[in-house]
Amino acid sequence: MATLRNISSLAVVKYGIARDELPGPLIKELRTMEGLIKSELTGDFFHYDMPLKKACNLSIDWDAGEWRFSSSISGRGMEIPQQQTVKIRAGGRQCLGLAGGQLFLFDGRKISIDDFRIDLEEQRITFYGICSSAKKSDGRLFKSTLRFINRKRMRMISEVIGEDGQIKSRKRLFILPPPPLLMSDSESNE
Repeated sequence: MATLRNISSLAVVKYGIARDELPGPLIKELRTMEGLIKSELTGDFFHYDMPLKKACNLSIDWDAGEWRFSSSISGRGMEIPQQQTVKIRAGGRQCLGLAGGQLFLFDGRKISIDDFRIDLEEQRITFYGICSSAKKSDGRLFKSTLRFINRKRMRMISEVIGEDGQIKSRKRLFILPPPPLLMSDSESNE
């Protein structure tokens, strides 16, 4: 169960509140909490889509109250240049556009994030916001949960909630990237 101390510390970390006037022991605690977020809820992950023969690399980083997501997609004989980094900060609506739709598994849709929740005990981040919709001008409720499993895997579950309560869900499991292929001596001499 989260204590008031942990909840307060998470709020300071999440909103990037200045620490100049905080007591020394609290600053040390906040640094520890940020270190935990960086070690438990960030990293480089990989997903391979067998039917489409496409690979996706996803890098997740956290710094000073801001999430940064960078991804690149490659397929048979093609390399799509790295997309711009998607940044999410607490404290207001973040309009991510089509890049947000692609990041959160709803290609062709625009995503805006209003808030996020960090749960260190369960090793997950949950993002809340709006997904664009052809049927509803102000969009539909959106939620995406990133669950980190033993620092080796990350499961993303994104959901859009319709007017009638119907949920459209998209899921993807990411793993640590495969090690680079080692070249044989004959290939390295070419």
